[in-house]
Amino acid sequence: MVTSTLRSLLPGQAPAAADLQALARVVKAQLAAHRAGLPLVPSRQVIPMQYKVWGLQFGRQESQVLRSPGTVADLFQRDGIDGRLLIVGEAGVGKTHTLLTVGELLLKRSGPVPVLLDVSAWAGETMREWLIATLWQEYRVAKGAASNWVDNGELTLLVDGFDHLEASQQRRFAAVLETLMRGNPNQTALLCCRRQVMESLGLTFDQFNGGINIVPLAAQQVKDYVLSQNRPDLWPVIKGSKVLQQLARLPLHLTLLVAMANPAEPPLGSRAELIHRYLDERLAQTTGNPAQHRAALTWLAEQLGHRPRLFYLDDLQRLWLPPGRQGIYRLLLGLGVVFAMGPLGGSLPLGLALGLMASQIDLESFPYLRWGLAVARPGRVITLALTCGLLALGLGLGLGTVAALALGPFGWGVVAFSRAGVVGALGGWGLGLWALLRRGVSGATQARLVPNQDNGLALRNSLLLVAVLAVVMAVVLVLPAVVSGQPPLALLPPGAARLGAAGLISAVLWLSFAFQHSLVRLLLGGRQGIPLAARAWLDAMVTVGLLRRLGGGYGFGHEELRQAIAPGQQGGDR
Repeated sequence: MVTSTLRSLLPGQAPAAADLQALARVVKAQLAAHRAGLPLVPSRQVIPMQYKVWGLQFGRQESQVLRSPGTVADLFQRDGIDGRLLIVGEAGVGKTHTLLTVGELLLKRSGPVPVLLDVSAWAGETMREWLIATLWQEYRVAKGAASNWVDNGELTLLVDGFDHLEASQQRRFAAVLETLMRGNPNQTALLCCRRQVMESLGLTFDQFNGGINIVPLAAQQVKDYVLSQNRPDLWPVIKGSKVLQQLARLPLHLTLLVAMANPAEPPLGSRAELIHRYLDERLAQTTGNPAQHRAALTWLAEQLGHRPRLFYLDDLQRLWLPPGRQGIYRLLLGLGVVFAMGPLGGSLPLGLALGLMASQIDLESFPYLRWGLAVARPGRVITLALTCGLLALGLGLGLGTVAALALGPFGWGVVAFSRAGVVGALGGWGLGLWALLRRGVSGATQARLVPNQDNGLALRNSLLLVAVLAVVMAVVLVLPAVVSGQPPLALLPPGAARLGAAGLISAVLWLSFAFQHSLVRLLLGGRQGIPLAARAWLDAMVTVGLLRRLGGGYGFGHEELRQAIAPGQQGGDR
């Protein structure tokens, strides 16, 4: 069992069938978490939607209307569509809800495993390389397995966030997606897109074989939903206003109307007024200072305008800071190492050197290493620790032996063994860690379902890995003294032990990103950004309906809400 586990960690290994099954289980939990967090306000009834089929290449389909996500999933798998379908409709009509629901249904059927992909922060990469990187970031699928599955079309792409891109990026993304699908006939995909975007940009999506256009709600559907929410007073208001009649036909706006105390006073005249009225009412329900909450939300909305729509606390890094504070961050990071190795470790020169080096290396620039330290399964972490430990022990003993043989005739054998052994142990451990994590950890598939999940796991696992290194270093320092008949700690005086302990503590905090993340949180908390107790504040915004929590991430209830509160943007007018 240990041999097979070690073999699976080596790069270039083909993924096992069990890996794809594990991914399916992870996606199931992720889709369920996203669906649970999708409604802005609690609802006892799911609004039924209708889907008009359009653009197919066979039969009498132009007037065909589907009345459930199950029939959409049937259409997706039908001959002629072959797993290439567009989901189109107006903003707020329920495209994401449909995408998630159909994805859950496809998971229960045979075929490629659906994976949820948000392209809102796509930066221009080829679709293949972006998919491989995203599968690692979102699902912890190692590079080898991701490459294999993408090349063989074993995943159905559930693509959301396309409307969030700039127009020029939308054209480029459509082109790279079409290129991927053209080059791989087995590739299946569901893409959410506003029909107005397709028409205005002249996008044809030739590689998709059809689409469904989500039909806005009928008056009876609006009435039924309003009454199911115990708001009989609201239906006459909607019925008596032409503006509200149109707004209520979209599920997003209907839920906002239901959540508002009295949308009739003063009368609403546009979609933008509805969005801003909702924001004002919800901010008034928050505890504390509404102006401070608005400032924090405004900052977050601005940040998410050029980042993924879903925000994870684990993703906070130096680049979230304004330019001036990025310099302060590097200074504090370096000073932290200086303090650990100086006053605590007893070696200020070494602390200065390490602090200068550590402050210039951004661990977030190495995503496979950083997130590889956050694998959840204890078995994988223990295997990593044993592998790195064995490499450290082997190289430490080997290098120490060579040094002892070379310097033994000069009376430096024992000292040379210990010092060279420490260097070898550090080199072997670091080399093993880099070799095993540079392409991701096989068989460690997981989704981010809990806030701060990566931070907690990385700290736990880094502690274990560094503890193994500490044991190996202790062996190479104690063993030569024992063999030569000296006291066990003859080569490990208090000063050296103190320095080693400080170095190991620094390694845990730096490798796990715990120190860097804490500094970013601290610097953000002092500028009306996300408060220091970020999770508590985010959860409070979710409670009042200003944000959503989707799994382990947070986001605005809809792009219209984010635009309405972001500086210089008008939410309801797009």
